[in-house]
Amino acid sequence: METQSRPLTYPSGGARTVVSRRVVYKNGSGAYLAAAGFEQFRAAGAPDLVLHNIRIAEVDAPGPREALVVMSAGQKISSSGHSSGVTGQSSNWDASCDSVSCPNVTLDGRSLAMKLDTLGWFPRGRTYLSVVNDNNFDHLFDSDTKQRIVNGFSGWLQAQVRPETRSIYLAGSSRGGCLMMRLAQALRANGALDGIDLYVSSFDGVCRNSQGELGTHDTKIDNPVRPWGTFYGAWATDLSAQFPRRQRLHLFQVVGGQEVAPATGIRAFSGYAGASPPSTGTNLDWGWYKQTWVKWKHKEIGNPYTDPSASEQAQAVADTLDAHLTWLDARLP
Repeated sequence: METQSRPLTYPSGGARTVVSRRVVYKNGSGAYLAAAGFEQFRAAGAPDLVLHNIRIAEVDAPGPREALVVMSAGQKISSSGHSSGVTGQSSNWDASCDSVSCPNVTLDGRSLAMKLDTLGWFPRGRTYLSVVNDNNFDHLFDSDTKQRIVNGFSGWLQAQVRPETRSIYLAGSSRGGCLMMRLAQALRANGALDGIDLYVSSFDGVCRNSQGELGTHDTKIDNPVRPWGTFYGAWATDLSAQFPRRQRLHLFQVVGGQEVAPATGIRAFSGYAGASPPSTGTNLDWGWYKQTWVKWKHKEIGNPYTDPSASEQAQAVADTLDAHLTWLDARLP
């Protein structure tokens, strides 16, 4: 048995209350304006109406920034807010939102964000930490709008890089997972960032196969541990082609592949090796890319400490949040 440097079950952190700001806000006259510190989003050219719904909480923004950590919830698909085990926000996080910001957003201590905050692997005072409560990276947007949103996120994140920055950690679930993978593409394409280690955690990341988003196409790879009677599987993508520059790159996707909504074809992605995708997937570990199949439903992967049944929550957390922390722990210097 190998000796682990840290336990496989990671402690919960303390809850934190933050302000989530709109990257484009409305003033008293109803005019749209770029929020201070988020000017890169409007400069990238996505419509103001789209950008107005993107809300980001800068949890810690110190001067020295040896590390940048950004985590995103999935797509908000109803009138209520979107709960997330990655960011720690509850389903009613947006109840206090106005046209400028959302005050008093509480981040649950059981979340990936707050567990990592407590572990101190990226220490406070030297780490820029933000959570994206609503990325508005809508699955149904056209490709051009999505690219402009990615460009906005990329410009904003690169503006946080300092001479002392040595690592960037991105994490997201569902559409947030796809966004973080696409953001990683943009960052790794910039040779000026080659000296920075880039880590990406994706929780059942969903990209639109009909648009070829992240290279996905209409070949489904079946989940080898799917529950009996289900059709869980993921859209195939040749990730090696998507990431031709892989120096200091570390990606991890935990994938279930449940169809997000019945008969929509909306499901997670799966990498594959070889000339063509297999009919049934296997766990992958290529050094720079790791992928693990799990039996959990899409929402259970995105919020494992509340959505599974009480008797299964501990195992769901171990297979998702804590699996990503174990993976990250093994790769950090």
